[in-house]
Amino acid sequence: MKKFLFILSIAFALSVVVTSCSKKDPCEDIICQNGGTCENGDCKCPVGYEGNLCQTESLPKAVNVTAIKILRIPATQKDGKPWDSDGTQPDIYPSLFTLKADNSTDVRLWSSQLTKINADVSKQHDFNIILPALSLTDMNQTYGMFLHDSDDGNVYTSMGGIAFVLKNFVQGRPSTIKLDCSTCTIAFELTVNYEF
Repeated sequence: MKKFLFILSIAFALSVVVTSCSKKDPCEDIICQNGGTCENGDCKCPVGYEGNLCQTESLPKAVNVTAIKILRIPATQKDGKPWDSDGTQPDIYPSLFTLKADNSTDVRLWSSQLTKINADVSKQHDFNIILPALSLTDMNQTYGMFLHDSDDGNVYTSMGGIAFVLKNFVQGRPSTIKLDCSTCTIAFELTVNYEF
């Protein structure tokens, strides 16, 4: 009987060791990316990432533009005439529109309440106060950023613009988005933050 109890206790001990060794940590082979943490075999992703291993950047719910810098302004109108009829420098302000499929303007979303009078076309110009707030929520929409010259308070002339789609600029979440091209006579830099 002692032998039987001894053998039974050894068998029980072995079954406990074998059972405890066979219980694998569900997170043992899972490597979550981008700061994700594994819980019960699933990656819990930080804000702004998704996917089974947190490998994919999420598109933001909104891109908030907090400042606009005009990087380049055409010195004259397309026909070579000065911007203002009295020969002074242009009085500039930026605006943002949604664009139609043919890139014509659709809905004006925002216009600066600030106009820079006699803006030197050889310099960059900051529009640091964005009122009303400029928050863009459609990452697939084609937008158009434009610069205008206000002449005599009643005549507004487009100085040019650039079409862009936000989803092409938000990867890596840059703090500035540069709108420029090799043939553009105008260029912008948007200072942004993101909502997820």
